[in-house]
Amino acid sequence: MNPEPVANPATATGRFQYKWILLLVVSGGGFLSIMNAGMVNIGAPSMIEAFQTNASLIVWVNLAFTLGMIVPLLPLSRISDLFGRKRLYLLGALIVPAGLGLSAVSQDLSQLIMARVVTGVGSSMILANDNALLTQAFPTSERGKAQGLINVGFGLGIGFSFFFGGILIDIFDWKALFWARIPAHLLLAFSVWRFVRNDTSMERNGYSVDYAGVVLLAVVMIGSLLAINQGGRLGLSSPFVATAIGATALGLPALIILERRANFPVIQLNLFKSRVFSSGVTAQCFAQMAHGGWNFLAPFLLITGMGYSASIAGLILLPFHTIRLILSPISGALSDRFGTRSTSLVGHLTLLCGLIVLTNLGAGAPIWQYLVVITIGGAGLSIFLPANNSAIMGFVPQDSLSSASGFLATSRMIGNSMGMALAAAMYSRALGTTGLEGAIDAVGQGIIVVATVSSIGLVAIILRGRG
Repeated sequence: MNPEPVANPATATGRFQYKWILLLVVSGGGFLSIMNAGMVNIGAPSMIEAFQTNASLIVWVNLAFTLGMIVPLLPLSRISDLFGRKRLYLLGALIVPAGLGLSAVSQDLSQLIMARVVTGVGSSMILANDNALLTQAFPTSERGKAQGLINVGFGLGIGFSFFFGGILIDIFDWKALFWARIPAHLLLAFSVWRFVRNDTSMERNGYSVDYAGVVLLAVVMIGSLLAINQGGRLGLSSPFVATAIGATALGLPALIILERRANFPVIQLNLFKSRVFSSGVTAQCFAQMAHGGWNFLAPFLLITGMGYSASIAGLILLPFHTIRLILSPISGALSDRFGTRSTSLVGHLTLLCGLIVLTNLGAGAPIWQYLVVITIGGAGLSIFLPANNSAIMGFVPQDSLSSASGFLATSRMIGNSMGMALAAAMYSRALGTTGLEGAIDAVGQGIIVVATVSSIGLVAIILRGRG
């Protein structure tokens, strides 16, 4: 019997020991990757001033990063199944710090947006493989626990990105949001090279990349985000918005038809034959829409509307994400024992309730009320994610783990980007009629719209069935 291949003899420890080492590395990668989005959100008010622009345009600093992740994510997931998950993960861990360096030296908004695309491509190589590596290493009975623990890493990444980002903004300027993180990403690359085992690739003969599918996916994503983001500012009758809507309307059915016929599709539509998988991905997308909208609007509520410094605002937002330290492992363990549907439903509903209650708090409300409601919303997301992720990954064949992991990350990022685009559009439109003194009301309008759309995810969970 041939021994299981390893990256280095020093990593050839027992299975029990290796899976926890892998979990630590992958959680660290998730922590750092998710910071790429959160830090920019806390710096948005500062960058609006630096670049003399508005919220509906500055949001593209984050949307560019998201597009850089989403468009190549699914083909990279498939490629990693064939050519090795560690290899692609390591390459991404090296590309990200290069993108951060380019962001830090950008001289205008267009350069910064392009640098964020580079960072997003590197992050897509990381996120395409994290769930697949964990699913491969952990037995079924511990999969929910592993999902709970990795979601702790994501929660800490988002939460501390606001806090650390606020400190960097107050001490330096917006460029520090990028250059300050380069050493940590280089450490991640070293850890992947040193500790993660090489995985066995599938047969490569006859494999090719679905380039047409990648292009159509890019058209659909860019078109839909432009339509959502600029529709409120320019109006649906604007030639620019009409073109974006038309490109999306034509590109989506063309993409589906092409993927059904492709030998190696960028989107494996056969995975959606599983009701648990399709409903789980749908629920993930809509839950993350609320998450993304809140993450974008929160700094404008606390900094622009309430007058807090960036570092204090980041501290106030910390409980929304760090509550995962307590609830995500519990949620994962409960879903292993009692099933995923009811846990997912309770989590999603709690998230939406927290955000809706938040809109009823005025500028005169004491800060402790904001902290309590923000924590309740974060608790809902912490309960939802591990249970929903476990349901999705539990109904996937072994040879499609990376593809499913890619879908999981894609649905997360699509939801976040749609939420940010919609929130930025609603906020900019409302602010245009009231001025800065109406920032709190503008944030409230944005949250109401985003939360209402996000409630579609509740229907997907109810229709999931038992699982």
